[in-house]
Amino acid sequence: MSDEDRRRMVIDVDGQSRVDLRINRRKNRGDNPWARLVWGCAILAAGIIGWLDHTGQLHASDYFQWWPLFLIAMGLAHLPQRQWVSTIVMCVIGILFLPELPFLPHVHLSMILGVWPLLISAGGISLIRQALGPQAQGARCDNSFHSVAIMGGVGRGVASSDFVGGDVVAVMGGCEINLANAKIASEAVIDVLAFWGGIDIKVPRGWRIENQVLAILGGVVDKTDGNTPAGAPTLILRGSAIMGGVEIKHPKGE
Repeated sequence: MSDEDRRRMVIDVDGQSRVDLRINRRKNRGDNPWARLVWGCAILAAGIIGWLDHTGQLHASDYFQWWPLFLIAMGLAHLPQRQWVSTIVMCVIGILFLPELPFLPHVHLSMILGVWPLLISAGGISLIRQALGPQAQGARCDNSFHSVAIMGGVGRGVASSDFVGGDVVAVMGGCEINLANAKIASEAVIDVLAFWGGIDIKVPRGWRIENQVLAILGGVVDKTDGNTPAGAPTLILRGSAIMGGVEIKHPKGE
């Protein structure tokens, strides 16, 4: 076997190992045994109650009115994976639709919906904090960026060889930031605010993503492979996603 054949074999094996690692990581991200347990118990209980109702031993309506317990259980099933927003939303909805109990004060849906304007205030506070907060250390015009989309869309590409950070604001709009050609010396910080909007950030492979974004009725999705060695360049994301979303991923083709 020639040296060229050996080199090709090593490349094929290494490439296949990376593919298998990504597949296993994605499976682990999406696999939640506690959610499967809740679904299994719910289906089992529904079948038994339906059969007993059919045989006339009980009235199914007396038991099916407790369906909100399923939502609460599903919310609690997300706790081991630290999906705090999903846990809170499901538990709150389940509690709202629970039948009235003598030992538990009943919370009406209108009471919860009446406080939604406070989310607007939360968005304003995030903007103020982002405007008055300190910029990334060593930020200059050529190694940082500022991007704002209000009721519209903005696309931005950054190709700095000494990228240190920036800030992105999407209010009822969308921002797409492409950092595929940027390089980080050691650490960079991006402040984000997605308020009724979305932010897409494309990063090259080899960067470590540190998510510090607070999600309020929103979400942050990290689609990077996460296969980074020790001492890899670090991109820190901080800010808020209020009824909006932030997505971090690799550019297509990488």
